[in-house]
Amino acid sequence: MISLKNSILITTSTLLITACGGDTAHNENNSADLNTVTELVKDTTAVTVNDTTKFKFDFAIANIPSPANSLQELVSYGALYNNAILNDTKKISNYTTEFQRAINLGVYNIDMAYAMVQDKGTDVLKYMKNVMAISDGLGLKSAVDVMVGKRAESNLSNKDSLFKILDEIFVKSDSYLRTNERVYTAGTIFAGSWLESLYLTCKIGDNATDNAMAEKVHIHLWEQRFHLGNLINLLNDYKDKKECVDLVAQLKPIHQEITAVKQAHEMDDVKFKSIANKIYALRDKLTK
Repeated sequence: MISLKNSILITTSTLLITACGGDTAHNENNSADLNTVTELVKDTTAVTVNDTTKFKFDFAIANIPSPANSLQELVSYGALYNNAILNDTKKISNYTTEFQRAINLGVYNIDMAYAMVQDKGTDVLKYMKNVMAISDGLGLKSAVDVMVGKRAESNLSNKDSLFKILDEIFVKSDSYLRTNERVYTAGTIFAGSWLESLYLTCKIGDNATDNAMAEKVHIHLWEQRFHLGNLINLLNDYKDKKECVDLVAQLKPIHQEITAVKQAHEMDDVKFKSIANKIYALRDKLTK
């Protein structure tokens, strides 16, 4: 399984958006491009990251499935695509601070991946523009350009090829985490991605067409207690950032309520709805 590790740093979902279209003739003719090593521009930023903070970041995301894998599983539940629940692309002008941009980069990444796995090319392109714009504003877009180059362009319609490129970037982008500030940005993007992924899952659960689908969503929500605890632990290192302190204060009640459910089968409709409503409220506040 492809790990989520470091995907949030450089918005690698941008590589996947082209899976909805492109010239199929590239599938065979450019397979060799996957073995081409793209020369990286050396990052001369001094390594000053706190080892404990870096460890917390790595630990928080090490075992979480990639957004694409999570959303493909979501699609397998049989839920119909509904772009009305996604974050409006027109809101991008509202996001002017580093924190807002990082959070909503994570949100738009997940929305784009959701449209991608559903083969909704028009929506994918809309979200691609926002992802690239915010990435550029955060100084992350160039990392994708350097590591991928024309390899993605040469495999536009080959989803497997794009996943292979994506997997490489997860490994190579680790060098980005050179300072605590970069880890903070990465952690904030991760928080946005995590929140949006769970938001979409809960929305689908609200409209579950059968008990089996509802049960899968309930179990998925219950399983997030471990990952959310790690995220909170990471963000707690940034007590000097008010917006981060506020975010943690809103994540803790969600974590406590999920943790209070001792077994997956105990996540009934009432408990699910209560937790989902808190997730909706936080997501709406962060994306307004």
